[in-house]
Amino acid sequence: MNKTLLETTIKLINPQELMEKLIKESVFLVDVREEEEYNFGHICTAILKPSSQFHPEEWLHHHNIILYCRSGKRSHQIAEKLIALGITSVTELEGGITAWQQANFPLVK
Repeated sequence: MNKTLLETTIKLINPQELMEKLIKESVFLVDVREEEEYNFGHICTAILKPSSQFHPEEWLHHHNIILYCRSGKRSHQIAEKLIALGITSVTELEGGITAWQQANFPLVK
């Protein structure tokens, strides 16, 4: 797959849409920041899987994956890897946890 095709298959979600999904649906929310960033504050239900230790093959059996990092760069890289492996239900939090905080949504510490 070329990069343009990868980018068009990655879904984006804004903080409000993510909050609604967390309330209504079962999602696999993954924080790809490093441990110290996660410990400083993360979105409720998010599991930590740092991008430096992320092995996309481990996530082949998961569905409804939503990724986030600080601003979106690391999560986008991981999303591209997942899409390249054929996982089609990959979503990124647009603007990362920074956008989440700007929307005044809570963090777990």
